[in-house]
Formats: sequence, structure tokens, C-alpha cells
Amino acid sequence: MQNPHRIENDKLIFKTLVELLNQSSRYKNPSYHALVNHLNNKGILTSWGNTWTRKSLFRYLQRNGFSGVWGLRNSLEQYTKLAKFI
Repeated sequence: MQNPHRIENDKLIFKTLVELLNQSSRYKNPSYHALVNHLNNKGILTSWGNTWTRKSLFRYLQRNGFSGVWGLRNSLEQYTKLAKFI
């Protein structure tokens, strides 16, 4: 069973990443450097309670089933397309 604090932190991480992706150009993802800086500036820590690095963000996305930032954006776009039919 997952820790409730960790679940809330995961929600905050993904909400922040989605906001940044929605603010960026559809054809150009923000860099890992920009995403990491934003997460760290907002005081959002990793699941382990550390500050973010580019590698930790990439690994975090992989552990959650996304192939990096591109995979997260692609999944969001697919979800948006499917949501029209649900």
C-alpha cells in the first residue's frame, strides 16, 4: 500500500508538469532543465524527498510508465482525444 503523502506528492508533481506542458508549444517540449528548475523553485521534492535533477525526473517518468517528457505529452494528447468519447 502506498503512503498517502507520496500519492499527494505524485499528484502535485504531475499537475505541475501538465501545466508546464500545456503552456509550451505543442511542437516543442520544455527541456528537462526547465522542468527541473520549475519543480525545484516551487519547492516540490522527489518521492524520496530530494531536489530534482534531469536524471531523477526522467527516471520518475519512466517508473510511472512514460517514456520521458515526450511520452507524457503524447499520453495527455491521447487522453484528450479519448475523453471526447467517454
